[in-house]
Amino acid sequence: ALRVLHELGISVENETARQALAGAGVRVQGTRAYPEPDFVETCLEAMRRHWGQGAPPSGPLTITVGDMCQYYHNPHNDEIELMTTANVIEAAKAVETMRGRGLSSYVPGVPRDVPSQLQAVLEYRIGAEFTAGGPTLDTLHPPEALRYLFEMAEAFGRPMRSTNIFSVSPLRLSGYEFDLAVQFSGRWESFSVTTYPAAGISAPVHSRAAWVLSIAEALGGALTLHLVSGGKPVYISVGMFPFDLRTLTIVGGMPECAWMYWARAQINRFYDPSAGYSMMLGSQAKRPGLQAGFEKGFAGALGVLTGCDDLHYAGVLSFDDIFSPEQMAADIELRDGLEQLRRGIPLDDPGGWIDVIREGLDGGYVQAETTLNSYPQAFWFPRLFDRLSWHTFQAVRGKTARQRAREEVLARLAGYNYHPPADKIAGVRRIFSEAWRKLGGDPNAPYLRLLYND
Repeated sequence: ALRVLHELGISVENETARQALAGAGVRVQGTRAYPEPDFVETCLEAMRRHWGQGAPPSGPLTITVGDMCQYYHNPHNDEIELMTTANVIEAAKAVETMRGRGLSSYVPGVPRDVPSQLQAVLEYRIGAEFTAGGPTLDTLHPPEALRYLFEMAEAFGRPMRSTNIFSVSPLRLSGYEFDLAVQFSGRWESFSVTTYPAAGISAPVHSRAAWVLSIAEALGGALTLHLVSGGKPVYISVGMFPFDLRTLTIVGGMPECAWMYWARAQINRFYDPSAGYSMMLGSQAKRPGLQAGFEKGFAGALGVLTGCDDLHYAGVLSFDDIFSPEQMAADIELRDGLEQLRRGIPLDDPGGWIDVIREGLDGGYVQAETTLNSYPQAFWFPRLFDRLSWHTFQAVRGKTARQRAREEVLARLAGYNYHPPADKIAGVRRIFSEAWRKLGGDPNAPYLRLLYND
């Protein structure tokens, strides 16, 4: 990766950033910068002082939802719909109702029925109103919305102090988010650089060469922001996706994607030993069912068997297109089963084995005291999946896992009871109203009344 930066360079399409590189002694020709390997290593060592020094996370397997979804799998009618404002609100509520089961609560989609200049502002408002996890943002775009996003964050008591950029493969630092990182370098307290080249289209199809490219992009971006910011903390996250040349699509459900997330964890921990390991529950399925269960299941199993501490993209289908509350419930069920798989075979006392065996010699073990006391801990009991025999299933008119998942989601939505903190939400509402008026929002839009979680 150091050779790639030195011999091929990285295109830095921001004049201020190029000047910072040149001022630090980096060779710049046109828009491309060619840092010396020793210089990159020196800056990397300085950045490492801000990173964690301890062990990776430990504890129960955590799970987070996906974001940026443009469509909604409606649990009321099983249809795939545009992610309207009403659907984003319901999706956020559905996520919030699962917070008690360990799911992170933030907004899993983008409202598509409002002008583009208001989508991020509206997404922030929905997060502030309807989730205890608070507002989340997929982007700070467009420029005219930026002021209002900053102000709403201040009003909510969570000022924006860090920013993330995605490098543009192959080997480019450009775009609106990179320009914002440079323009507001005095405002940001920390930066992060994420790389996600697609092997076969924006990175070589050969996996290891693609990883070299991805690492070079991360180091080049981190080096640049380290110099631009005058040495503020910069973090890196090196990643990659597979690209299916037959469908011209980045695919989240391929076995190669699961291995890429495993490799990503190893690379990130090489640089930062305290980095977590999250496995993506990716799927190209458009609805819950056979394909979604298969693709998410083998990714999750590989993750827990290779030491991951988190699963992400719960509820997401068609890579990152569709958010499904029903699938979210299924993915939480999957997490619970994988947590049991992760436990392995529990230890017990060999000194008691003979007595335990003797206990059931005459009447079997169903009524044995040890069985009755230990059975709830010995096995995993699913909430949604069916374990009945066929005859019992028929007799009791059993329900499929999909039916149970949908019923659970609808019941939880009916019981939604979160309310935002009054002092914080008042300021967010006021700033949102100004943004709506100044950025061309429809004052008579019927969904505006839905935004008040009172």
